[in-house]
Amino acid sequence: MKKQKKVSYIRKPFAKRSFLALGLSVAALILGTIGIVSSVLAGGQAQLNVAAVCFCSILISFFSIGYGVLSFFEREKKYILSRIGIGISGFLIVLWIVLIIIGIRR
Repeated sequence: MKKQKKVSYIRKPFAKRSFLALGLSVAALILGTIGIVSSVLAGGQAQLNVAAVCFCSILISFFSIGYGVLSFFEREKKYILSRIGIGISGFLIVLWIVLIIIGIRR
């Protein structure tokens, strides 16, 4: 006798906060890219507005991780968007910490 696989016919919706987590992480990625490109184009002598854009990228990344973690408390939902958002934001935070340490050491 073969064991039959159990199939769930109920589609789980995405967690509501996962959309916000992914959207914030994409926004942080875009702001971070704008800040880094602006700094490179300025030859490392970027203005204060570039620093503000980069700081916003760091801040938005922390909020994205927060919303991603909160989305895991929603029951019977899909969490793939939360995981992607947390991954992107975690990468950005590590990147910014490394860049800040490199900047301090110079």
